[in-house]
Amino acid sequence: MKGTGIFITEEERQNLETEWKCSGMFLPGGEPMGRPEEYAQNLKEKYNPPVGAGINLKTGEWMLP
Repeated sequence: MKGTGIFITEEERQNLETEWKCSGMFLPGGEPMGRPEEYAQNLKEKYNPPVGAGINLKTGEWMLP
């Protein structure tokens, strides 16, 4: 993996990690608790990383394969 030098904030990294950990859990009524795809999409729109980049949850850096 190759780093892009683009980092999300520590707070955003922690929120994304929480979303990921809660993914698959449901609130009463069937509403999902964690939505990491939506949160990551919002971060993608905010930071505009290169096509194909993903976030390293340990460092918060956008990485390319």
